[in-house]
This record gives sequence, C-alpha cells and structure tokens, in this order.
Amino acid sequence: MIKCLAYIEQAGMLMRITRFLTVFCILLTLVFTAAAQKTKRPVPRPTPKPTPISPDVIAAKQQVSNQLYNINVFVDKMGPIAVAIEDLDREAASGKLKKEAVDANEANKKKIIAAIRGLRDGLVSLETDFRTKPALGQYLVKIQGIGTLCAQSEDKAIANQFVASKDPLRQIAQKLNDTLAVMPGPLSTGVLPAPQNRTLPVSNSATSKTIPVSTQSATTGKREPAIGMTAAEALESTWGAPSAKRNSATANGSTEVWMYPGNRSLYLFNGKITNIVK
Repeated sequence: MIKCLAYIEQAGMLMRITRFLTVFCILLTLVFTAAAQKTKRPVPRPTPKPTPISPDVIAAKQQVSNQLYNINVFVDKMGPIAVAIEDLDREAASGKLKKEAVDANEANKKKIIAAIRGLRDGLVSLETDFRTKPALGQYLVKIQGIGTLCAQSEDKAIANQFVASKDPLRQIAQKLNDTLAVMPGPLSTGVLPAPQNRTLPVSNSATSKTIPVSTQSATTGKREPAIGMTAAEALESTWGAPSAKRNSATANGSTEVWMYPGNRSLYLFNGKITNIVK
C-alpha cells in the first residue's frame, strides 16, 4: 500500500514537472518570437515613377482649349446678331424693309455661315487627331461628334435659323470642357488665340459696315489678306504662299486652310478668303 502511494506521488510530481516544462517552452517561444519581430526591418517599397505624358496629349489639350475659347467668343458675339438678323427677316417678309437693308442682311448671313464653316474645319481636324493618334484614343469618347454638331449649326444657319444654330455650338463647348477635364498635362499660360470669327459684322444693324481687314503695306505696296480675296490675290498679299495647306470638300463646296508661321491661317471657301486668323 505504501509503495502504491509512493508511485502515485511520483506520478503526480512528474505530471507537474511536465506541465511546468510545457508552459516554460511556450513562454520561451513567445519571447523569441517577439524579439525576432522587433529586430525584423520592414522592406522599403519602391517609389512608383510618374507616368510620362505623351507630347501628343499635351499638344491636343492645348488645341482643345483654343477651340473652346474660339467657340465661346463666337457664340457670345453671334447672339445679338442672330436675333437682329431674324428680326430683319420678319420685317423684310412684311415688306417694311428697304432693298439696301435686305441686301446688307443677306450679306451678314453669308458672313456668319462662312465663319461657322471655318470653325467646323478646325473642329473636324481636331476630332480626326483624336481618332487617329493612339495616345488620344482614350479621350475620343468625350470629344467625338464635335464636327457633326458644327455641321448641324451650319445647316441651321443656312436655313435662316440663326438663333437655333447656337445650340449645337453650346453642345460643342460642353464636349470640349469635358475633354479638358480628363486630359492630363499643363496648358499654356500665354495669350489665348484670336477667335476665328473675323467675318462677323460689328453691330446688329443690317446696314452697318464690317470691320475692314485689308490694309496697304507702306513698304512693299502689297495688301494685307482680306475677306473676299481670291487665292491668286492671297498669294500676292503680304502673307504670300502658305507653309502648309489642308483641303476638305463638302456638299456645299471645297474649303482650303492655308497655314502660316505664327499660328496664322487663311480659310478659303470655293477659292475665296472667308476667314482670317492672325
């Protein structure tokens, strides 16, 4: 009996020793794990390099900004003139307008239509860049349709709906704004380009004069380019031959854009100057 109790006591002591060793090993493991975590240094993550912006994107963003400026200025100036033209049309229909005033009003209509056509050439060229240049393809969804909208504006003006012809131009301005918002890169901080609306009359009166754009050079005797000049006369002007040309044809006729150094351009419709950008 005594031997049995001794065996039981020894077994209990062994169990206590085993438990102590188990707890001791666990504590040692935790201590070494904590020490290892303290000494382990975090691996530095490489700093991501900024993605370079394509030169095509930077140039196109500036062109979008320029066209937006042209459209906004054109619509602002065209607004009261369009109202006056339609008012004079109603007077002409009632027989209350003299022939000279009717003729002047018709001339103003042609000038506005030619100016819209000049805007359309620039917009179509810009949209074509977004369709053909890989770097601009991701922004096409924002800008596509501006050429079609400008053609709609021209069609409305041809139909004597001059006030309504502003609506497609406003839609174009919104598309250009949306495109600028998603395009990366800086914009030039220089002076904005002159708006392409040199053919607009300077007042709401149908009998008013238009701004003269033709002047004589005192040194060479040659004339400055002027609205209505033929292509041959333009070549003999102070601007001379262009450095580059762009041609387009529509159902209404053919348009040529003559480009000169200093961002100057002449727009010729059916062989005559209809718009001048200096």
